[in-house]
Amino acid sequence: MPAKQNDVSPSRTEKLVSLTYALMSRKRGYTKNELRHRVEDYKGLGEDAFERKFERDKEDLRSLGVPLETISGEAPGDTNRQDSRYRILPEQYRLPEVAFDAEEAVALGLAARVWKDPTVETAAARAINRLSLAGDGDDGAAFESFEPRLHAGDAVFPDLLRAVWDRTPVRFTYRGADGTESRRKVDPWGIGSRFGNWYLVARDHDRDAQRIFRLSRIVSTIARLPGAVARPDGFRVADVLDGLDPRSAATPFSIELRPGRGLALRAQAAPDEPGSAPAGAAGGFDLVRATYHDAEATSAEIAELGDAARVVEPEALRAAVVRRLRAALSAQNRDTPGYVLRESRAAGRPPATDVVARALDIIAYVVREGSPRIDETAARFGLSRRRLIDDLTMIRMCGVPNGYPDELIDVDYEGDTVSIANAEGLAQPIRLNLTEAFSLIVGLQTILDLPTLRRPDAARSALAKLQRAAGEFGDISELVSARLASTEDAARTDALNGAVRRREVLSIGYYSPARDELRRREVEPVRVIEDGGRTYLQAWCRRAGGPRNFRLDRIQSLEPTGEVFEHSAERHAPEERLFTPGADDAVVVLAFGPRLAGLLEDYAPSRTAKGPDGAVLAEVRIASPEQLPGLVARHGGDLAVVAPPDLAGAARSWLESALSGYGEVAP
Repeated sequence: MPAKQNDVSPSRTEKLVSLTYALMSRKRGYTKNELRHRVEDYKGLGEDAFERKFERDKEDLRSLGVPLETISGEAPGDTNRQDSRYRILPEQYRLPEVAFDAEEAVALGLAARVWKDPTVETAAARAINRLSLAGDGDDGAAFESFEPRLHAGDAVFPDLLRAVWDRTPVRFTYRGADGTESRRKVDPWGIGSRFGNWYLVARDHDRDAQRIFRLSRIVSTIARLPGAVARPDGFRVADVLDGLDPRSAATPFSIELRPGRGLALRAQAAPDEPGSAPAGAAGGFDLVRATYHDAEATSAEIAELGDAARVVEPEALRAAVVRRLRAALSAQNRDTPGYVLRESRAAGRPPATDVVARALDIIAYVVREGSPRIDETAARFGLSRRRLIDDLTMIRMCGVPNGYPDELIDVDYEGDTVSIANAEGLAQPIRLNLTEAFSLIVGLQTILDLPTLRRPDAARSALAKLQRAAGEFGDISELVSARLASTEDAARTDALNGAVRRREVLSIGYYSPARDELRRREVEPVRVIEDGGRTYLQAWCRRAGGPRNFRLDRIQSLEPTGEVFEHSAERHAPEERLFTPGADDAVVVLAFGPRLAGLLEDYAPSRTAKGPDGAVLAEVRIASPEQLPGLVARHGGDLAVVAPPDLAGAARSWLESALSGYGEVAP
């Protein structure tokens, strides 16, 4: 058995590589019965268990982009004439030949860089490598003043993307804007992002009409259903999502706020209703009337204020706040079993299909190049020499299942070079799969919105070539559409970009929701970042004497001072993380629920441990520990303070006080 790599079972990885090799090597293919008796992993299985495993393996090959062809009917020499045969045609397996010039390669490199979701980011890097663009296509200047970072991190995204493409009906549980949950059966038509959120456009079976669902409100897994989806003629998801108006369907609400608190909510009050003390209001609260569009999002903002805010009406918003506070307190009260924190490292296992895709790419590269040097090959795939040797050892064990020794893939890496002698069928790169095509096509569409993109014509021509090379997936842009949220506030984004380029000191009025206060800051802008639908100004804050990130939607005022600062490599180096811990920050242990997995990395944990129910315990540094209770309340059960005990107890007391303001008894 070859050495394990990336903690992925070699047997499964070898099996999928071997199936690909064997099904391409034999023109007439194999029957299911032949494979059942040849593949070691299938032997000894009962009929049902074999069918399940075989179907899963076929789906894995399909997700890789391997075009598995099924031939029904009789064929000479079949041991079971009624059994279907399976094969892979080389011409369907191979990526069509495509060549990109230097400027087009730059555009493709930028398209790959916009993704920060690990799954899509990996797929984009793999596609770039397969298109023979590794090492090309990096125009850092395009991201000097503005860097977009796209996430497709909702857990349901991959399943919905596949269902949209496959035209498969699905079922899920959906939490509406009022907080109520319902089971939905839909025909998925398209998927896209607007205003920093991902949406599914689908036909709702119960309502027999088009509906738009926010992915973050889908609270269950995606169940595929039998049947086929018929999309309307000429459907383009961009056309539907472009019709969304974030200002529409506003619901009025009234809230009591302690004097001087809830500044962001007060700023939303209508000019003719600035707020007044309600008759009989206790404790000197002010009454503020405003509107909201999403009860869940607004309830998070209100919950973060704790006992300084009380919703008066409507009842749906009040209930959403109470539900969020109760869930937060329940999470804070939950016992945490003994745990051992270990040095933080990338969590989770890569899917076996990712390792298989890399192995097929390595085979194609080595066969095409003849005898490339091992170190050059490792660099090509971003691997260490040792990791590449592990991959080559695994590939050496692959071949026709239970075949003769000369039917194994012949890999030689005894010297400084590597060669593969008998895998000519895999010499051409495998075609792009759905996620790989999506990552670059949608990435290219997104960077075309960049005001700093120097060569839009090159990006458009690269997009046209890529769509042709992607084959059936070339039309994915009709069904998937991503839009930068910063385009919704283009005027201020452009103003910040200009200040970055001119190195102009800015005076900003910045609202801190944790402290619930507005402060004036003088900052030296470094870069504008859009990350996960939110736009940030990365700057050197003169008041704090260090780098800080300021959310654009919390900058209440923005004024140029006329002063130009001198660039310093030490003060103005772009920070890759949105959260940079300081040496004097408090060390705390937080429990991140599965829904916040994408947020964990931003906190730069030094050590982590597995918690109950899929949670991750993380040791992080927090500049202002007094902000923690509000943060716990905002996330409504998906975050808790574990240690130190005094901060955990303070969060618990804070949440109990917030609930008591609604007449609620703490659970």
